Amino acid sequence: YYVAAVDCTGHGVPGALLSFIGYFLLNNIVNAGRDLDVAKVLDELHAAVRTNLRQDKDGANGRDGMDLALCRIDTATRELQFAGAHRPLYFVRNGVLTEYKGTRKGIGGIPLAKKTENDFELNTIEYQVGDRLFIFSDGLPDQLGGDDKRKYQAKRIREALEKEEQVSMQGLSRHFMQDFYQWMGDEKQVDDVLLIGIEL
Repeated sequence: YYVAAVDCTGHGVPGALLSFIGYFLLNNIVNAGRDLDVAKVLDELHAAVRTNLRQDKDGANGRDGMDLALCRIDTATRELQFAGAHRPLYFVRNGVLTEYKGTRKGIGGIPLAKKTENDFELNTIEYQVGDRLFIFSDGLPDQLGGDDKRKYQAKRIREALEKEEQVSMQGLSRHFMQDFYQWMGDEKQVDDVLLIGIEL
């Protein structure tokens, strides 16, 4: 099983078009029948987005792209693979949260001049039944709110996931729906918000 939380640049029609491009390219790479780990999938997606948006041509200045967290779950071997483009994985076992940071690089865009671009990093985890994984877009931690109009922050997400160890996944869903919108209050929503949680 492949699971991805993807956040494209732009809003409205440009954002929707980029979402379609990313969706079809990612599916084509995964469904090609090759046994690629998720880091190699992101490497290929990065190259394909740059080619399709002509960001690989001389003089190109497009910055469009996407951040994403990608997981592959092998239920036969109980292996979880993770690779991220600016996005982390929160992995929770027995109430203890481990953060796997994504690579500091997005999908698409023009690389910085005179700087070597690294490949995406692969994380492999042998999971146990009952382990939980969470991936999300930056719209969740970046939302302004609260009494001081500060960001919701990744720390608040981590603390809730560790504190609510005995809460069901449905309960966690209700918690974040309530807590996030209470925090936001009358503030305008700053970005798209996506949180995916899976109990293995």
